[in-house]
Amino acid sequence: MKQILVIRLGAIGDVVLTSPAILNLKLSNPGAKISLLTRSYLAGLASMFTGVDEVLEFPADASVRDLFLMGEYLDKMGFDIVVDLHGNIRSQYLSKHIAAGVRVQYPKRRFQRWAAVKLNKINPDPPHTIDLYNEAVVKTGGRVYARRPVISLRPEDLIDLDFGEALPIIAIAPGASYPPKQWPPDRFRQLAVETFKQTPANVVLLLADIDEQMESLRDEIPRERLKIFVNSDLNRLTKIIAATDLLVCNDSGLLHIGSAVGTPVIALFGPTHPTLGFAPRGRNDTIMQVDEPCRPCSLHGKRICYRDRRYCFERIAVDDVLKEIIEKINAEEKGCKAIFVDRDGTLLKEKGYLDDPDDVEPESGAIDAVRRARKAGYKVVVLTNQSGVARGYYDEDTVHRVNEKMIDIFASENAPLDDVLYCPHYIKGSVPEYAVSCDCRKPAPGMVEEACRRHNINPSKSVVIGDKLTDVHLAAVTGGRGLLVRTGYGRQEEKYLQSQYMLGPEKITENLHEAVKYIVNGGGKSGHAG
Repeated sequence: MKQILVIRLGAIGDVVLTSPAILNLKLSNPGAKISLLTRSYLAGLASMFTGVDEVLEFPADASVRDLFLMGEYLDKMGFDIVVDLHGNIRSQYLSKHIAAGVRVQYPKRRFQRWAAVKLNKINPDPPHTIDLYNEAVVKTGGRVYARRPVISLRPEDLIDLDFGEALPIIAIAPGASYPPKQWPPDRFRQLAVETFKQTPANVVLLLADIDEQMESLRDEIPRERLKIFVNSDLNRLTKIIAATDLLVCNDSGLLHIGSAVGTPVIALFGPTHPTLGFAPRGRNDTIMQVDEPCRPCSLHGKRICYRDRRYCFERIAVDDVLKEIIEKINAEEKGCKAIFVDRDGTLLKEKGYLDDPDDVEPESGAIDAVRRARKAGYKVVVLTNQSGVARGYYDEDTVHRVNEKMIDIFASENAPLDDVLYCPHYIKGSVPEYAVSCDCRKPAPGMVEEACRRHNINPSKSVVIGDKLTDVHLAAVTGGRGLLVRTGYGRQEEKYLQSQYMLGPEKITENLHEAVKYIVNGGGKSGHAG
């Protein structure tokens, strides 16, 4: 069994941004055990990342002796690969102290970030920190699938905020790691009041400390429309944010948690700047900022403003933020739920490389499964890898004709499919045009991303069902739930799950009908099954 150590000691947002790289390491090294070394206060949050098998805690007040002892301890664990995603003196010492066969460090862009702060060298299209972390994955010989932060929550993890009226829920988090990074608290207060007055929404306040000014909002917003959470731990904050429809916050760790759980974010950037590589990366996230010649004035937002007023924040008006909130509410940007279904072996009977529309045959119970899913409010989208095109077995026109026959059969049975997407690529294929690496072949997220754009789907609220582990892994990459069926190649794939550290499905069912029944009946709320 291969053992991989990932080192990222802090802070909240930086650690959340490691989640795609960790998942990519897991998918690139099936059955490997992945340990994440991070600060003790982040251990609970880190344990929620898909692909993390073990969290090792590094105390915030560690001495030089503690560092030495940690190095000795890690060296004895027998790691094969060490991935340093921190790149400071401590992480470099630990990495070099471990006798691993492969040791890599991510490119930190120290000079470029220094130049942005000291020389105002602004890169309009900077590499994101996630992409830099993924470069380290590639250095280990791994492949990159996930490019967004992802924290997948199971049904039993979800929180019901229990508002009396089912209105959109707006979360407002006025805190930040350093005071200069905070939009003025009185503006956050005014924003909460105006959000209540001008939008049909419930308001959630996420406070880092007791704040009498913010808590006095109970006198202006009815209790049935307002909830205030103070000093919630990171696990609970993550679940609260996942239960909301929009998060408004500063450039803080919470914005990356919002992106990771699929909640759209409005992030207010003042002294810091996206050029530093820490912009939110959710599908529907928005940065609000103004151009000031002194931005960014510091790397982490610690520096006290030298000007008479903090113009980078002063010029972001409450009305501007409120307008953005209203637009996002009206557009329902959190998105709807969907069931992404594999075609051959799941929706249709497996018949090898299907190239004849006359051979299209739905799996037993598949038509009723689609009806049931749609009745429960799910969109149904078919996603299929069609490497037969790249292999030269048939052309794309054949794929279209087979798909059209499938669409017609299901529509005639009052079980219409919302969309069908396919990937014709396969890097080892014989047709040069299609024998390429792509972002759409499962488990890469391209087809899900396209379906989400077309139909306003939120992948974090969705499910992927298929007969191969690539379908399950696609769910992990996009932040949804993955189910494996035993039809098609499912029973054969199930054998691979005997490895303790293999990334498996939430549930294994006999067929699509049973999988959909499990989902619409609230499967998983009473505990993990599978």
